[in-house]
Amino acid sequence: MLSALDANFLDASRIFVSYSKTGEYRERRDVAIVSCGLPVESLNFGFLRPPHGDLAAAAAAVRSYFTDRGLPFQLTFRDEDGSRSIQDLESAGWRRKPDPTPGMTLAMPASPRPPPSGLAIQAVHTREQLVAFRETAFQGFGYPVGAAHIFLSDRVLELPQVRLYSGLVDGAVVATSMLIATGSVAGIYWVATLEPQRGRGYGEALTWAAALGGQQFGCGIASLQASKQGRPVYARMGFERALDYESLLPPVA
Repeated sequence: MLSALDANFLDASRIFVSYSKTGEYRERRDVAIVSCGLPVESLNFGFLRPPHGDLAAAAAAVRSYFTDRGLPFQLTFRDEDGSRSIQDLESAGWRRKPDPTPGMTLAMPASPRPPPSGLAIQAVHTREQLVAFRETAFQGFGYPVGAAHIFLSDRVLELPQVRLYSGLVDGAVVATSMLIATGSVAGIYWVATLEPQRGRGYGEALTWAAALGGQQFGCGIASLQASKQGRPVYARMGFERALDYESLLPPVA
């Protein structure tokens, strides 16, 4: 199951950067390189593939890639067993970031609560709907709204494993979610709510919309990476922690 969750996470990362105007996605046996092309550390990373082998070589390849482009970056990994190879990287000066991101899962079929009164949920099909989706998602995450068109382009709507959902109040988009289905896993991403609309259950409703979309693909597990703010909401919905994604920063020159 953990390998299936990793695969979904990497597919979501690949879609985010490789369908953008500035990003790039590269793979080799031991590491996947995800670059948004902009100086945003958390969106430029090398994902260390388990089982961890020669991580020194993998880390060097990632460091060379981003150093050549002048971009900040990190290494991301799933270290469920205290890998000796990870410890060797730390001994070589790589610095572990605090607060790993938990991956949470929910077995389906699920029994969602009805959406809050006044919230209408729609699947995104048109370019106009996509523009409203991406601007709301970026604003909800605190990213520059002017950069939204760089990453969530019209081509995303053509991908068969992707569904986008918008939550509307009085005709205006106030919340979002994205489904990426890979095999048995329904990956849920871009769960965002505009700050003035938070605390009303809209994020939970959009999370359920993506999970139910996964059931239509035949997925048996809903998966997401939870922010600190979202963890109690997801736990209330029945999601349980399955893994932690941790990160390393490069040695200080």
